[in-house]
Amino acid sequence: MKKVFYLCCLMFLSIKGIAQYTEDPNFDAVINDNFDVSPRYWDNSYSDSEYIWKAYFAATGITHGNSEHQVYQRSHAVFDTINDMMLLVADYVSDTDLGCDDVEVPTGIYCNISNNYSIRYFSGAIESIQKSFLYEYFEIRCKLPVHRGAFPAFWLWGGNNTTDPHYEEIDIFEYSWNITKPGYNHYSHGLGDTRCITAGMYYNTNGSYNNNSSIARILTRVSNNKPSMNQWNTFGCLWMPDKVIWYLNGEEFNSYYVRDSIPHHPLYLMANYAIDNFIMTIDENHDTTFYIYNDIMYIDYIKAYEPIWDCDNCVFIENQYQLDNYEHGIKRSVTISNNDSIPLLIDASDKKSIMASEYVLIEGPFHVNSRANFSIMIHNCSENNIQSSTN
Repeated sequence: MKKVFYLCCLMFLSIKGIAQYTEDPNFDAVINDNFDVSPRYWDNSYSDSEYIWKAYFAATGITHGNSEHQVYQRSHAVFDTINDMMLLVADYVSDTDLGCDDVEVPTGIYCNISNNYSIRYFSGAIESIQKSFLYEYFEIRCKLPVHRGAFPAFWLWGGNNTTDPHYEEIDIFEYSWNITKPGYNHYSHGLGDTRCITAGMYYNTNGSYNNNSSIARILTRVSNNKPSMNQWNTFGCLWMPDKVIWYLNGEEFNSYYVRDSIPHHPLYLMANYAIDNFIMTIDENHDTTFYIYNDIMYIDYIKAYEPIWDCDNCVFIENQYQLDNYEHGIKRSVTISNNDSIPLLIDASDKKSIMASEYVLIEGPFHVNSRANFSIMIHNCSENNIQSSTN
């Protein structure tokens, strides 16, 4: 009993709070975009020549909301093929409000600038062409603009006009100069703190953005001995049927486990550099003054990994050969049962991750080398991933 207890503790500690999904054999890459393909360009419909991204939002076109002051232009979502990066570039382009005659609009997209106000900036945004992301791990490595008015984000969204009966949004991260004001989430770091981000979800059962519920919203501040937001950082998010977990540079900083208010429909994956209301001030005479910043959100890569769903399969491992040749995927259950006196072995060079929706049971002698890359995790399956039910 002591050996079993010790092993369980060891396995828990080896994975606790660490994002390893880009290297986990239970996950397959759906997007692994290092922006290193050349040539790469936007066509007239604002679609990526690699057919991964478009340079606008399917739901809102080249703008987003009435409290932002940018219009998204493909010229400002730049494929930097020399340095292998995506650059989302914000430029102050006009001292007067922009209209539809001042901007480029993708083929087939309606210009909706009239629904907004005080648009003075061009900026960049990318959204997945396919609305097909559901229960996956997402990761971005980027450097953020952190000045007043900067509102960069990496997120998942179904859109305002979706047929989904719920409004669903997962913010993997957001930065805004305003989030660090005294009193926000009980933090008092002062406006303009370059070490703070927020993360969380929005969920509403009536399908509308209005009156939606903000869920698991957290503001986190990185310590002074770690990179600030205007340096390279990696943001990750695991979205599963029963949990959402957020990571910063591989370390968990937020989580949510209430299944009924987790999104359960396909969403778009998006990265954008918005300009929010804090780019301007309004004086006592109602005169507006805009702060002028020309800045860039640098993206090194974006990755999305989907689980290998094998939720009907109950696996029994009874010897070393079966353990060595284990086929990865999220199983219904995994039982490792060794009736021999010789332990089953996870060797130092092994890279093995066992995931199941119900349980993982280990019976009999079982040894894990301290240098092995080995983990055990429980992840619930969705109804769509269960083809049948067997006992």
